[in-house]
Amino acid sequence: MPEPSRRIPYRTWPGALAVLLAIAAYVGGLTFWDSRTPGNRPLPAGETVAVGHARFVPASGWEMDVSRSRAGQSLMLFKGGHKFLVTTRAWAGGPDGPLMRQQRLMERGQGLNIDGDVSDFVTSWGLQGKTFAYYGSKLAGRFWQVVDLQRRSLVQIECYGASDGLNETMAEARSMLESMDLEASP
Repeated sequence: MPEPSRRIPYRTWPGALAVLLAIAAYVGGLTFWDSRTPGNRPLPAGETVAVGHARFVPASGWEMDVSRSRAGQSLMLFKGGHKFLVTTRAWAGGPDGPLMRQQRLMERGQGLNIDGDVSDFVTSWGLQGKTFAYYGSKLAGRFWQVVDLQRRSLVQIECYGASDGLNETMAEARSMLESMDLEASP
């Protein structure tokens, strides 16, 4: 009877060790990169920032939240516990649709209350739209919306945070809104 062929032993641990070291270097490198990359970025005073085709001058002391901002689509600023969010997107429809959806989302989805009625606003640059205030048990804020029918675009601005210090924050948010125009090239 023939003897079974003997298998020549080979070592697998050097290859497995190389793969393990490559994974450790990759994960360690990502962790190092994440710890060295800031989540916020201070904005230079008096310099205009753009989101899509909307541009404005941030008030002093506000910082950009890099993780919650998307290039050309949204920009989240924060100062203390208060947030200022500007979102731009394309819109094909009437000016009231997104506003009503936003109100329903706040009332039903987030459990917030709309304070008063929707009103019109006009800035010194001629930017006009609709606005409303809202409040809840832990936060309050104001929502502004501008629909540019010629460009078929929608700009939504929101400032919110804890009720403590909200009046000062709203004054700064209004100054940022006053400096806003829709003339930036997207």
